[in-house]
Amino acid sequence: MICIVMTWPRDTHRSLSQYPGAPKVQVWSYDALFRARRLPRATWLFTDMDRLGFWELELAAHAYRELAGHGMPVLNDPGRFCGRFDLLERLHGAGVNRFRVWRPGRAAAVDRWPVFLRTEAAHRGPLTGLITAPEALAAAIEAALAAGYPERDLMIVEYCAEPIRDNLFRKHAAFRVGARIVTSLAVHDTGWAAKYGVEGVAGSELYREELANLAENGHADVLMRAFETAHLEYGRVDYALVAGTPQIYEINSNPSIGHVVRHPDPARLESARLWERNFAAALAAIDSAPGPSVTVGDARLRKQRRRDRLMLRSRWVV
Repeated sequence: MICIVMTWPRDTHRSLSQYPGAPKVQVWSYDALFRARRLPRATWLFTDMDRLGFWELELAAHAYRELAGHGMPVLNDPGRFCGRFDLLERLHGAGVNRFRVWRPGRAAAVDRWPVFLRTEAAHRGPLTGLITAPEALAAAIEAALAAGYPERDLMIVEYCAEPIRDNLFRKHAAFRVGARIVTSLAVHDTGWAAKYGVEGVAGSELYREELANLAENGHADVLMRAFETAHLEYGRVDYALVAGTPQIYEINSNPSIGHVVRHPDPARLESARLWERNFAAALAAIDSAPGPSVTVGDARLRKQRRRDRLMLRSRWVV
């Protein structure tokens, strides 16, 4: 069994039930994890660390160590969590990414244009279009603050993308599951952000190319390097090819796992089925056999459980 811990029971992994060969998955909230006296023997995946407060993150790190201490496979150490901003800074410093990021307080240091503004924690995409001058950047930051976006969550990102054809952008995706990198379906869009994609816009040739990419898994080495930099053994990396080189945009520890039922191009449907088989096989490789449950002995977790015993939910978990 595989247990996935997230901030609250969402349906991000619901489609796994339709993936042939996928192991049994049980979803846990952090609230349930912190309150538990006993925990099942399983492979545990910690996700949503970017949605946790400082105390929740510390409790999650204790839970990770409790599980690992009982000899269970545990992926994504919350104690080593690296947010989007820090990850992109590290990847630029390591020479993986060519683009840079800045905090709003360092806006005067921006010397590479265009840029855009986005939030660090929320997965909502850009807050602005492309910005090409310091005055416009200052105005965009003030507008974001006036709209209620917290300054500590804002970040300035240097634009780094290129179309694969006129007005057509492709954002690649791949998962890490333990020791494996599994190429996933790409997003094709007419806008540079390429967040959701436009169905059928790529055309048969590009969908056949996507199918070949899934089979080749050609960027596995550099993507594994990005995951290692983020200290994540599970999640999805989003990236694009710029001048033929992967540029890492983010790593999402709790991505939505979809199931493509219909599509106008048969190659895209074939890619979807191949992705499902590969992902299910990667999950099966980290699956754990059932065994006796274990007693939570960590003093910090036990103390928190006692404090919360009369509450409907933990005081610290959103």
